[in-house]
Amino acid sequence: MDSADIKLLKGGYLLAALSHQEFEEVLAHVSVFTLMQNECLFDQGDPATHFFFVLSGTVKLCRIAPSGEEKVMDLVRPGHYFAEAAMFMGGRYPVYASVLEPTRLAELDSKYFLGLLRSNTDLCMRLLSKMSQRIHGLVNEIDNLTLQSGAQRVIGYLLQQLPEGAVPPCVRLTVPKHVIASRLGIQPETLSRVLAKLRGKQLIDVHDDQIVFNDVDALRCLS
Repeated sequence: MDSADIKLLKGGYLLAALSHQEFEEVLAHVSVFTLMQNECLFDQGDPATHFFFVLSGTVKLCRIAPSGEEKVMDLVRPGHYFAEAAMFMGGRYPVYASVLEPTRLAELDSKYFLGLLRSNTDLCMRLLSKMSQRIHGLVNEIDNLTLQSGAQRVIGYLLQQLPEGAVPPCVRLTVPKHVIASRLGIQPETLSRVLAKLRGKQLIDVHDDQIVFNDVDALRCLS
């Protein structure tokens, strides 16, 4: 790992609770690897032996119904952990994980990390605080997905992808539209209709996978 990777990893909510010495100890047990587009990281039901941090790329977490239908639960981007909850459940991964593009991951050993927590009560309390903040954010996200209209979800998603200070304000959709729709709990045709309406109102322009925002403030009022 280079210095940029280490800084990114330390900034993630989970390891941010660690002291410098604790972080160095964990870092010694971290391995980094790359998966190519559409490669599977783990299957739903596999033993939950590790948790992960995205250094670059995008990870898709989804549940597979008995019918074979795929429901996207989350899209994990650089700077975020995933599968850490499975570490505390002591069982198996409740979702399937694959990558949507070439993706570099940091892999952390769940057994080692749990041993560190068992030996350090103060660290446990610090970690609980960080995880509580994370849970609060997830509850807010659930509210958005259940209480907002399809159009509000789409606009909110686009605004979340907008890089700070981008000139002109635009985003590139690196994730297939049907995956975005599944993540937002809407049908792909609903996503297409919302984008068409926003384009018709001249609030956005669409150029292949790039969306240019013509009026960010107006979009925020609609979200």
